[in-house]
Formats: sequence, structure tokens, C-alpha cells
Amino acid sequence: MRTALAFFAILIVYGLLIIGTSVLMPLRLFEILQAAAFLKFSLHSFFVWIARSPGAAPLHYLVQLPFAFASPNSRILLRLPSIVFALASAFSFFVLTTRVPLQQPILALLLFLVVPIHLAYATQARPYELGLFLLLLATLSFFSLLKQPGVNKALIYAILLTACLYTQPSCYLPAVGYLLFLLAMKTYRHALGYVLSATLLPLAAYFPYYLWAVAPRRPDWLTEQFPAYAVKSVGLQALMSIDPAGNPWFGIGLIGLLLTGLVGGAWSAMPSASRRKRAPSPPAPLVKRRAVVFCLAGGVIVTLAGETAVSGWTDLAFAPYQILWALPGLVIVFCAALDAFVRLPPMRNLSAVSPVLVVLTILLCIPGDVEYLRTEPNDMAKLTALVRPQLSGDACIVFVSQPLSRYLFEVFDPALDKYECQNFFHKRVVLAIQPFVKPEQEREAYIFFVGLDFEETHRDLLGGGKIITMDAQR
Repeated sequence: MRTALAFFAILIVYGLLIIGTSVLMPLRLFEILQAAAFLKFSLHSFFVWIARSPGAAPLHYLVQLPFAFASPNSRILLRLPSIVFALASAFSFFVLTTRVPLQQPILALLLFLVVPIHLAYATQARPYELGLFLLLLATLSFFSLLKQPGVNKALIYAILLTACLYTQPSCYLPAVGYLLFLLAMKTYRHALGYVLSATLLPLAAYFPYYLWAVAPRRPDWLTEQFPAYAVKSVGLQALMSIDPAGNPWFGIGLIGLLLTGLVGGAWSAMPSASRRKRAPSPPAPLVKRRAVVFCLAGGVIVTLAGETAVSGWTDLAFAPYQILWALPGLVIVFCAALDAFVRLPPMRNLSAVSPVLVVLTILLCIPGDVEYLRTEPNDMAKLTALVRPQLSGDACIVFVSQPLSRYLFEVFDPALDKYECQNFFHKRVVLAIQPFVKPEQEREAYIFFVGLDFEETHRDLLGGGKIITMDAQR
């Protein structure tokens, strides 16, 4: 009863936190680009835009569609699906902790909620919370399938994995880990055929969309920047994205504890026969517990290894969301490792060690959360509002400098596209410089118009963005 009350109290506080943050915090770069998919809506342009977005898939856009139609630049409406799925993910994660079961499920839930990368995406209009929720449902379905193999349960698992692929393809990776680690377990061999079929079927269902989406992809899409302090080795960069906003030393401490727990949890859950050939058969509840922990550890390891390999092969920065799919398994395996540690004969009188280490890990997350919550992104809505007062007389706009720059302004004022410069035979040019334009690009645009005999007459600065008005002197 106390556990249930604590769970709902945490859920209410967490819900108020992410709702308040979603209302107050301006839309970020990729949220605006996602909202731009709904501009001048048509089915063809909508799906082409999704295909062009790096790593995007259509399911979350379709969920967001009615909210975007209601108000295409509303912070709370655009972020409402993420808020709902973040709370649903918290509930699903708590249910998953009962499958182990953990001795401290409330502390595990708190750790899951406060890891900085999770809190960040819970308050952004991105597809990742939907992907995380679907992954958690698929994970629960996977363990249900192991318990009672059958066609119906295998079909449910396959449908959930297909939904994962159509939300964000990389959130399918943990399922590969579940399958590979299941192969090492003799106890559930009777379910292997069902799991194998249910894991492969979604790939066949996703393949036609993947082939269609390859052609429209654009190389000039704006990209998220990894923090400047981050280690550039791909593997370490991947792990540092757990805490992308905080002090790196807190992030390193957090990663060290979680990875130590991952190794210890995977070892403690390995099938007994692989460690001691003549070991007595463990009781059924322990076998079940080991199976859950071992498969979750497999999901984490395959996700981290797979994402790191792809990033290393393509030489691209490791996007923070790629670590998110490993998070539920990482937290549960970490807590399960602590539970196994205090059950060892020498440690039975030190049962307080487990909750203390979980609380320490939670505390290591706090600086990253605080840094994220206090760092306000560039407010493109306010920057866009500075443009229209400069459009008097024979004026036009130059969106400096990337091809996607104009979408960052048009989300907040769609009529601006009518003012875009088609030629430079105007008496006034307004340079709309979004915060992500490189200094050399801004300088080149400015020098170009000075060379055409334009002179700066007005300048507005807001965050990293600028609105520069230049009038012709001819």
C-alpha cells in the first residue's frame, strides 16, 4: 500500500514538473523543425518531410498531427504527447520492476525519471517518449511471451516492435539483445521460435517504408551539437549523452556506477551452468528473476554496442536520444545487481548499501537536471516577432544561411514566406539570422549586401539570433 501511494505521489510531482517546464521553456531547434512538418499541410509533403528528417519515422508525427492543427506553435500542445507518454513510460517501467522483482522499486523509478536525458525528452515535442513507452510495452510483452508462448502473444509483441520501428527505428535494438541473450538460456528454449518470429517480422513490415524514405533524405539538415567538453571517442561520447547538460564529472560518476551495475547484474544473472557445471538447480523464482535481468542486460549491451558501431562507422556524432533505449534496462540491471550484492553471505548485514548507492546515483543526476531546467533555449518565437516591423515599404527577407533556416521563422509566422527575396532589386533587405548560423556564414551574407551598396540601418539581437535591416543607398 505504501509503495503504491509513493508511486502515485512521485508520478504527480513528476507530471507537474514536466508540465511546468513544457509551458515555460521555448521550443528548441528540432522541435521547431518537427512542427514545420505541419506547415502548408498535404499528405505528400508531410511524409516527404518526415523522410528527410534524420532518424525520423511517421508514427509520432501522426500522433502529434491533431495538436499541431489546433495550434502549430503552441508549446504545451506540441509537447502534450511527450508529457502523456513520459507518464505512461513511468507506469510501464514500474510494472517492469515487479517482473524482477526489485527490493527498492520506488528508488529505481526515481532513478529512471531523473536521469537527465530522460527528463530532457519528456519536456520536448520529439518522438522519443513515445518510442520509450512502446519499447517498455514490448519488453513487458516479451516476458509475457516467455511465460506463456503462443501465437497471439507473439503477434502482440511483433506489433509493438513494428510500432517502435515506425516511431524511431533505433528503439528496436533492445529486442535484438533480448533475442540474442535468450539463446544462451536453456530454460526458455520452448519459446525461442515464437520470439524469433516476432522479432524478425517487424523488420519485414518496416522495410518497404525504409526503402521509400532513403531517396528524400537531405545532407544539409540542421544537426544537434554535442557538448563542447565531451570526449570525442564514440563509445565514451555515447555514454556521456546520459547527462549531456551537466558537469562532466557528475556524468562520469553516474556512468561509472551504472556500467559497474550492468556488468555485475549480467554476471549475477548468467545461467548457473555457464559458471558451475555441477551447480544445483536454482528455485523457479530465481530462474525467472535471472531470465529477466539477463535479457534486459542483453538489450542494454546490444543497444550500446550497436549504436556505437553505427556512429563510429558513419563518423557521425552520437545523438543523445540513442542512449535512451538502453535506459530502462540499465537502471533495472543496476538495481538488481545491488540486490544480488547484498544477498551475498558476507554482505547480509549491510543491506543498507543497496539503497544508499541508488540514492547516490540519483544525486549524481541532479546537477544535469538543474542545468537543463535553468538553461533557456533560444526563443525563436520572440526572434520572429522582430522581423515583421522591419518589413515596411519595398522590403524582402533573406534567411541566412542554411536551406532550413526559413522554417524556423515560418513556424511562428507562416506569412513570412511571401516576403522572401527572389531578387535583390529592393530598397530594403532584412537579414533573418537564426541562432545556429555559423559566424562565417553571417559575415559572408553581410559583406555581400554591403557590396551591393546596402547599408545597415537597424539591428535587433535576441539570444544567439539577429535581425539586421539594410537599406539600399542607390
